[in-house]
Amino acid sequence: MLNAQVIQLPQQSVEHDHAYHQLILGVQGRAEFEVEGRGDLVSNRLGCLIPSSLSHAFCGVDQNEILVLNVPVDEQGSESIADLESRCASVIFDKSGFFNVDQPVQQLLQLSAKEMRAYPEDAGLARSFGVCLLQLLTKRITRCAEERRSNKRLNMSVLDAYIDSNLNRKMLVRDLALLACMSPSHFFSVFREEMGVTPNQYITRKRLDHAKYLLERTGLPLSDVSVQTGFSSQSAFAHVFKQYIAMTPRQYRLKH
Repeated sequence: MLNAQVIQLPQQSVEHDHAYHQLILGVQGRAEFEVEGRGDLVSNRLGCLIPSSLSHAFCGVDQNEILVLNVPVDEQGSESIADLESRCASVIFDKSGFFNVDQPVQQLLQLSAKEMRAYPEDAGLARSFGVCLLQLLTKRITRCAEERRSNKRLNMSVLDAYIDSNLNRKMLVRDLALLACMSPSHFFSVFREEMGVTPNQYITRKRLDHAKYLLERTGLPLSDVSVQTGFSSQSAFAHVFKQYIAMTPRQYRLKH
C-alpha cells in the first residue's frame, strides 16, 4: 500500500536501495540526489523518480524537508509508478529520474505537507494526499511522453504559461527544458531555431513586456516593478530596460 511521509534528510551522504518505488518531492530547502550516476538538487520545483531496487545516494542541503511517496511494485488501483517509469523515463533526462514540478502540484504539495505535519498519526490522510500527488504527476509526466511520441516541437502555450506565472522569480533554462521533455542543451538549440532568440532573451522580453504594463497601468514605485518582474535590483532593471527599450523606465512612464 502506498504511504507518504514528510521528513528531513541528514547533511551527510547516505546510499541505499529498497524493494519499492519512490517519488521524492521538495517541500522546502533542497536535497541532493544521485541516481544511476546522475545527480541534481531536489526542490519544490524539481522532483526525483527512483524505481525499486535501484541504488541511489542522497543528502540534505542545509535546512530541508521532503515529501516521500513509497509505492509498492505491485501497487493496485490508480496507475502504478512502475508503468509511469517505463513510459516516462526515456523522456526525462535520459532516464535520470528527475522531473519538473509545476505550480499546481507545488500548491498541493505544500497543503499536503502542512496537513501531514498537523496529523502525523493519520496514515489514511497521508495516503490520500500521496495518491492524489501520484496521479497528478503521472498525468504530467505522461503528457511529456505523449508529446514526444507525437513529434511535437515546442508547446509554447505551456512554456508561456509557466514563464508568465514565474516572472517575479529566477528561471533556468533547465526548468523550461523539463516542461518540454528535453535535455537543456537540446531544448536551447530547438528554442533558438524555432523562436529566433535564446530562452533567456525570450524570458527577458516577457519580463520587460510586463514591466511596461505595470509602468503604464499602475503607480508602483520602480523598485516594486523591478521585484515583480524578476530583476535582481532596480539598477539592473533600469539597465536592461534601457538596453531593450532605448529609454529609462522613468522616461517610459512619463511618455505613456
